Amino acid sequence: MSKALEQTKPRGAQVDRRSFLKAVGGGALALPWLACSGAKAPGGSVIVIGAGLSGITTALLLEERGIDVTVVEARDRVGGRVWTMDDVPGKPDAGGPVLGASYERLLKIAKALGAPIQPMKSFETSELVYVNGQSVIAADWASSAANKLQGGERQILPGLLVGYYTGQNLTLEDGYAWTAAKHADLDMPLDAFLRRQGASPEALRLMDVASNNNGLSTTSALWALREAQRRRDTKVRGMMESPGGNSRLPEKFAAAITGPIHKNSPVTKISSGQAGVEVACAGGAVYKADYCVITVPFSVLRGIAVDPPFEGAQKEAVEQVPYTAITQYFLLPKKPFWDEDRLPPMMWTDTPVERIFPQRDPDGRLMSLTCWIDGANAIRLDAMPEPDQIAFVLTELARIRPSTGGNLEVARIVSWAREPYSRGAYSNYLPGQVTRLKPVMAKPWHRLHFAGEHTAFTSPGMEGALESGERVTDELVARMSA
Repeated sequence: MSKALEQTKPRGAQVDRRSFLKAVGGGALALPWLACSGAKAPGGSVIVIGAGLSGITTALLLEERGIDVTVVEARDRVGGRVWTMDDVPGKPDAGGPVLGASYERLLKIAKALGAPIQPMKSFETSELVYVNGQSVIAADWASSAANKLQGGERQILPGLLVGYYTGQNLTLEDGYAWTAAKHADLDMPLDAFLRRQGASPEALRLMDVASNNNGLSTTSALWALREAQRRRDTKVRGMMESPGGNSRLPEKFAAAITGPIHKNSPVTKISSGQAGVEVACAGGAVYKADYCVITVPFSVLRGIAVDPPFEGAQKEAVEQVPYTAITQYFLLPKKPFWDEDRLPPMMWTDTPVERIFPQRDPDGRLMSLTCWIDGANAIRLDAMPEPDQIAFVLTELARIRPSTGGNLEVARIVSWAREPYSRGAYSNYLPGQVTRLKPVMAKPWHRLHFAGEHTAFTSPGMEGALESGERVTDELVARMSA
């Protein structure tokens, strides 16, 4: 049995659990929302490290299969990288902002738990593109003098260029193909692949500005081709959201867990022995169980002592798989500058401030804006003191869009690369790492198992977190039943 040295959850959580069991059909043998076999384990205990979406889902599934679960979380909240800024007007999501209508697992478990999800209200009908020193309405981009792209590229907005080129002549057969040895020749630098596809120098420059990774030259083309395959094969389109922010989802999931969730408990050491595992935390608490599921990013795991230490390709993955640097500045407008210059509030730029996304209330009123910066630009800003970062962002915005001058203040900064329990927004892969490391990086190590978006194969983002929870639950039930 798990040995927890702190308080257990209040009895009120049992009410949510009973509602959950009723909603999904009565118990562990009826889990249609994750297509599990439902076979009960003969008994056993598991420590889950991390109360992000993957850890919470793993705990739910393990409990439904008859396994005793203790969750250990470093932060003072659940959700991990799903994080709503409740103290910023409009409640923007700093992490987990994308919830696709194709996320079948997530939508079904949310429905079973009574967590509301609705189609995303879309208010943005236009975008301002600032490129080569000129501001252009998106509808005018193809004919603009600021557009230095070549041939068919000219018809594509800068933010869509990566998808345009990776979607051409796509050879990946399904969601697993991006890790197959037969496609190892595509495990090459993304910029080299895009160049081979016919991308012009200007297209490559623009794609490297805000490519959702740390740089085209240091990213495997297979990482981007995986996204192209998903876009091609997704049958259900559209975006969803949880009213009040996507943090409401992991909070609702966590309320249905019976076992304890120990917050403010950063793990310092994980030991796997012949008879079980032992997890030690910074505050002195020690937890013991039969097995352990590690859901924290590898970028965080590399700072935790593991005994026995990892070996071979798994050791390389833990130590070297990169995570994307993303830094966000949540901006409050003092007055509607977009009415003054009559330009769209949403922006894509080829400057260091990269992208601006409006956050609106249910009635369509603009409440705040998010300046979203990734890769090299985020890393450079992260190296500055926060007052210098703020001054740089506001000055740069005023330079490219004068109406913002004196009209914005920074309410909050979130740097995922500097956040100690994430060390990056999501996993990425260097050229050569996908085919060499991905198939083996999450294999069980002694009594340690792995979940988290970095261990998923076919699903992106939050859905990937649930996919990994489903897989690791089946692994543990099979192991305990052997």
